[in-house]
Amino acid sequence: MNKRPTTIKLEEIGDLVLKHLGHKDSINGYIGSNAATPTASIEALTEFIKNDSENLPFIKMLSILLHGNIPYVEEGLQDKIKSYSIFSGGDIRKAADEGRAYYLPCTLANMDRLIGRGCGYEMDLVIMKVRKNEQTGEYSLGLSVDAIHNALETATLVIAELDPSMPFTQGQSVICARDIDYIIEDGVKPVYTFDTPDFENLPNEESRIGELITEHFLEDNMTIQVGLGKIPDAVVGTIATSGHKNLGVQTELYGDGMMYLQKKGIITNKAKRINTGYSTTSLIMGSQALYDYVDMRSQVQMRPCMYTNAAAKIQACGPFLSLNTAIGVDLSGNVWADFINPLRYYGGVGGQPDFVRALNHKKYGPPIIAMKSLTNKGQSKIVPACPSGITLTASSYDGVIIVTEYGIADLRDLPLGFKGLAIASISHPDHREQLLKTIYDDPRMTKPKGFSLDKTPPGVTMYRGKIPI
Repeated sequence: MNKRPTTIKLEEIGDLVLKHLGHKDSINGYIGSNAATPTASIEALTEFIKNDSENLPFIKMLSILLHGNIPYVEEGLQDKIKSYSIFSGGDIRKAADEGRAYYLPCTLANMDRLIGRGCGYEMDLVIMKVRKNEQTGEYSLGLSVDAIHNALETATLVIAELDPSMPFTQGQSVICARDIDYIIEDGVKPVYTFDTPDFENLPNEESRIGELITEHFLEDNMTIQVGLGKIPDAVVGTIATSGHKNLGVQTELYGDGMMYLQKKGIITNKAKRINTGYSTTSLIMGSQALYDYVDMRSQVQMRPCMYTNAAAKIQACGPFLSLNTAIGVDLSGNVWADFINPLRYYGGVGGQPDFVRALNHKKYGPPIIAMKSLTNKGQSKIVPACPSGITLTASSYDGVIIVTEYGIADLRDLPLGFKGLAIASISHPDHREQLLKTIYDDPRMTKPKGFSLDKTPPGVTMYRGKIPI
């Protein structure tokens, strides 16, 4: 491996892959992910595949979530290169639904069972983005560490885009020049930025959910994991005015909400029992203000996702509050987030099962699944049974807490019939009666003693605040 990376042009990528890996029958490749997607390199490699791929081995290209244009999943290229996606955006999602790409189910905590020496995917090729520290000569993986270290273990060819738009982040994102074979300086496209959420003016449904979670589950000195989206944003907004203090962060994804609370001094990480003083994350994604904030900031530390999502690390940070969202929940307590139905793949399981199962005992803290009761089309997200043929991100045997704008259903320790009653009780009123009737008519759903449809069942806390629907 070179002591210093050799500078190349984008159009040289294909020739280098052929030079270093052309002797192989197939190649395992890994692409850096999320806001640090190396779009220019993806486009250059795809152009080579389209025009000069006669001697190029078949490429299995692994990734998590990629942003921007992903031309190698276009129709007609699947016999030359195929996507193996652990979490997908629009282009790869469409290709997977049409049979031109693979969905590779895996939680973020378990990616080391897929990628690395002795695993099913020993990487030959890694393409990623980096930012250089001119004073030390070190490079940073910036916004996305994910599983890149595992990919680098076996890679013969490592190509990096040098991107000045990416922040230099601290922690295990820092690598040395010897880890990179070739570097691209010209024609690199900037990292992906997203609008800053308005944490003070959010829709009423999401605000009610935020109020329920903050009032009933948040405690001082807790460590939190909160994702992106309107519901997590609402939780952040209510935390900001709740008076809670000394919160910590151990998360797979650090966004504008975490920055917002850290700037306010609500997140201090002083009470964390590991990584004390640091917000710990594997990915960073959000606004330009967020990227400016994390640049060279030692209080935000990057770690591989197998660390941030490891059960032992999550439990060591307890008491812990984990907040994730879902596409749907059924009356048995099954939760799904990666498929809409068997023919419509949505994204992937991400780290939801990691946090749900790490918090499998009340002593560690609440694993919360929060969602609005209705889809945008007015359909209930709470249904009698999960769609046949889809995978689950949490099962009936996982002790989760479901929160909608109508209330809380704490399913921990409840038998099946109680679970159904609790979940139905926080569904939308337009669908609640029919869901309760389904439970009433189902002998498997054993009813509690003294059962009555007009009573609030065990595990349920209805919303009693002042925010209207």
